[in-house]
Amino acid sequence: MNSKELLKLNLKKNWRGYEAFLFLIAALECMMMVYGLWEFDLHDVRRRLYFCAYVLLFCCSILAMVINRSCMQRGKHQRLAICNVYVYSTVLVLWSAVISALDLLGGGYPVTYMTILAAVGSVVVLPPLVYTCLAVLSSCGIIVLVVSMGTHLGVSFHLNHAIFLLVVILVELRNYRSTRDQYILDKRLEDLASMDSLTMVANRRSLDKYIGQLMREHGRFTFVLLDVDNFKAINDTYGHPEGDLSLVYIANVLREFFGEHVFRYGGDEFAIISFADAEDTARKMELVNLRLREHRGEYLLQVCAGVYQSTAQDDERRIFELADSALYEAKHTGKARCVIYRAPAVEA
Repeated sequence: MNSKELLKLNLKKNWRGYEAFLFLIAALECMMMVYGLWEFDLHDVRRRLYFCAYVLLFCCSILAMVINRSCMQRGKHQRLAICNVYVYSTVLVLWSAVISALDLLGGGYPVTYMTILAAVGSVVVLPPLVYTCLAVLSSCGIIVLVVSMGTHLGVSFHLNHAIFLLVVILVELRNYRSTRDQYILDKRLEDLASMDSLTMVANRRSLDKYIGQLMREHGRFTFVLLDVDNFKAINDTYGHPEGDLSLVYIANVLREFFGEHVFRYGGDEFAIISFADAEDTARKMELVNLRLREHRGEYLLQVCAGVYQSTAQDDERRIFELADSALYEAKHTGKARCVIYRAPAVEA
């Protein structure tokens, strides 16, 4: 699993928590702007820089919050959501480096920078290399700026700062690895829960979820329900282990023609999502039966199928019912049949 996939999963699972983090930063900056207007002498260049930095981070936080909510609520533009995290995290670290440089110029300590760096490392799972580069480069930027302005930084500062950087980078690395391992485990468990253990195609739970997603996205597709001709006779004559082997063979053939959009509906029934029209899908089902007849065994393998092409007016229940109606017609008009559902003609 690469860093982008990990960040995508992390956002999907915790996007509201990330939004709360952005809101907290925006609220703090709003408070600091009010405080600055009330207390700062804006004729002082350093105070003006402080105030401009507060305004900048407030605007960036609000913009990042809007982008995050828009992408994650709609479940679209995942690449934009990931870019948003990378850019905002970079801005936040650089911003804190600038604020800390201003603090050091005034005789203070880089507490802001250290706090923000730790917060970014704990809230956002950035790739360790990116995070390390941000931390080291921004630290160097602080030191160069402060030294160039004539401020003396003692050995104790450099030592403490180096120790802090090492600690937060190690914590970020551990956090990243721990989160990655947890997501790999979660993904494996999710895959096992969504797969049929016999045929290794997706199960009915996955089918319901996928159709629901297509309906929400107003996607149009062709739905196929099919079952195996004379499957009970295969089980009764050759035994259930042989029946299981025939289902595995059928699932493999279906995947050859329809890819990963094959689902085991239950028993000897399968379902297929096709993005071709009903006629093309029906022709492909005829090729499936030709391929099944190549099965080398003591019995003939073939399937009947009902095909229905969805419309904008359909719901999930109607799609299943009409495909099942077409399958019923196919089974009662012969073997190895594929029937496309046709709406009854309206009498004048």
